[in-house]
Amino acid sequence: MEYRQVPHIANSDLTELKNFLFGLPQHQHSPAQAFGTRFHDFLLLDTDAIPTGKGASATKRMLNVVRTNPFFSHIIAEAQIETAQYWGDELTGLPCKARLDLQLPEEGLIVDIKTTSARNQREFENNGYRYEYDRQAAFYLDGCCQTGVCADRFILLGIQKQQPHNLYVVEVKADSIFMDGGRRKYRRLLRSWQEVSFHPSSWITC
Repeated sequence: MEYRQVPHIANSDLTELKNFLFGLPQHQHSPAQAFGTRFHDFLLLDTDAIPTGKGASATKRMLNVVRTNPFFSHIIAEAQIETAQYWGDELTGLPCKARLDLQLPEEGLIVDIKTTSARNQREFENNGYRYEYDRQAAFYLDGCCQTGVCADRFILLGIQKQQPHNLYVVEVKADSIFMDGGRRKYRRLLRSWQEVSFHPSSWITC
């Protein structure tokens, strides 16, 4: 069964629940999301493939910026790539899951790659709250600890989609204010999930 269809709760499913609770439109797979997914594939999975078609030139430039960055070169050499984690939430008992871009268990580190339109470091940091990266970070870190593979650091690695393709690095720790806020968000949504018995669109209908 494909990861998205496994009936465990992903961070994206929590977003779908939030939109449902607040009567907001459910976001379809946007061109920006599709571009980000393709970029992830070229960077982490299909590393020998050459981008073609619309956006290929920008993708090539972005890949070059990331791949030649000393920090990325260091972590990619040691990291486990696109690993799936499954766990039962300790407070609600609900089944949860996460697919991690890069995981370095020995360093207690998870790295998530973001394509972004942020024009500077401060704007990218603010996007952490705007797009609820804090919830994602806390969900991932706490989930990994419940699988027995504890991590206490989470890094957001952002690559600007527009030239000059700046690279942004934001590191947060498990006990940070950023993480505490995200933890409250995902736990509140999991409690709501129990109350409404939510069924996200990604799960297979039996």
